[in-house]
Amino acid sequence: AVRDGYLAGYYGEYRRRPSLRFYDTAAGVKAALARAATDGNDAAVGPLGRDEVDAVFADEPPLPLLALNRGTHAPAAGSAAFSLSPEDEGISLAQALIERGSQHVLLIAGNEDSQRRTRDAAKAQLERRGVKVIASLGYSAQMSDALAQLAQTHAPDAVLLVLKGPQARSVIPQLALANLLQLPRYASSQITSGTGKPADDMALDGTIFPTEPWLIRNVQGLPSQASVASQVDTAKGPAARLFAFGVDAWRLTAYLEHLAQQPNASIRGATGQLSLDGFGNVLRRPAWSRFSGGIAVPLADGAR
Repeated sequence: AVRDGYLAGYYGEYRRRPSLRFYDTAAGVKAALARAATDGNDAAVGPLGRDEVDAVFADEPPLPLLALNRGTHAPAAGSAAFSLSPEDEGISLAQALIERGSQHVLLIAGNEDSQRRTRDAAKAQLERRGVKVIASLGYSAQMSDALAQLAQTHAPDAVLLVLKGPQARSVIPQLALANLLQLPRYASSQITSGTGKPADDMALDGTIFPTEPWLIRNVQGLPSQASVASQVDTAKGPAARLFAFGVDAWRLTAYLEHLAQQPNASIRGATGQLSLDGFGNVLRRPAWSRFSGGIAVPLADGAR
């Protein structure tokens, strides 16, 4: 998708009415971008595939680009990358633990690809910031002995779970048996998968996990998720997260110049507080929720 209105920056105002043009990437993303540039568009949004993003940023794209994924190549000058990838969530989780002063973290993760990617990104970010990951354990239904030994020999001060709800429900009682239940406990957003019955989910009480602000509270300048979902099916259920991502991608095209020129600038988006690092990556500070009484309860900013 490409918008052809001039992007003014500071307040996201447009000097002329913006419009969208859509380009099919079936013949290749580079060919689509070349057509978009020839047609006189000012900027492009996309593509979604990691391989496509890598292909674009391997060279200089023909027009400013907001890529909707991250690959191995850094964004080109004048372009940016925005993602809800597992790696981004891992960094957010690590940063939350760093900000609360954790120094020795126990990490437990499942074996799915997205779980491994979240785990690896969290571990790398923690270690870059001097936090020791005392152990990175793969999920097992029977972990009591390993957890008890770790509790005695390594004394973690926080626990990070990259698990789905049913997996976490089996691990948390074992943390209790190892006298680790009193520690701050963070989890990836996958913990909500397989939940929804408060009587069962009370086992998750006290666990803090990231989410998108738009899904749990009103965001200034945006209609509520409930009101949009009543009119658009793609704003309902699990798809609502990607809807929020699309909303923020559109808003970012109007603010990228401002974010690039003002190092401490940020905007409140549907997926979190958005800012830009020095390498063209959009950074996202998510909202946070905690399980209480088997129900996910939104936390006020700064309350985690």
